[in-house]
Amino acid sequence: MLIRASKTDAASNQLDVAIELLLSNRDPLAVRTLAAAAFRLYSDLVEAAQSGASWRERLIADSGLPRKQALEVLNGVSNFLKHADHDPLATISFEEEENDHLIFFSTIECGELGSGLSLTMQAFQIWYLACYPNSLRGTEPSRKSLEALPGMPALSRQERLARGVEFLHAAKARYASAA
Repeated sequence: MLIRASKTDAASNQLDVAIELLLSNRDPLAVRTLAAAAFRLYSDLVEAAQSGASWRERLIADSGLPRKQALEVLNGVSNFLKHADHDPLATISFEEEENDHLIFFSTIECGELGSGLSLTMQAFQIWYLACYPNSLRGTEPSRKSLEALPGMPALSRQERLARGVEFLHAAKARYASAA
């Protein structure tokens, strides 16, 4: 079967699968690979529309690091996961929660494109803001996320993921037919 997709469609599909895997507490390496690919596509598309407007560029600028070094930090894990020609015996370590932040920034980049966020992305944003209420402290989205998923910051990682996948499945059951 021939598969045909735009760059935006590809990024959205990759991100939706990354979110499903993350909330289902599946392989963090696969989550990172998919989330990083989506983030790169979205960021490149935002940059193509307006140079310097992507969140990737904002993160680089805000890092205070030279551009090359900032890109190494942003892309280090994903580059490790897709290239074996340098240091084939190397290992990698990273904090699993970095995937949460990468996915959140990917959803923001998707929104920057004016593309509608999928139901999966919308549910993830609510989950993320409930887990990390200081990221948009005091804003309406943060407050509403905590109302939808109260007590999230106090839960263990496993409990937050379990609540997240339940929330996603409930949202799909309720709203997927309306989409």
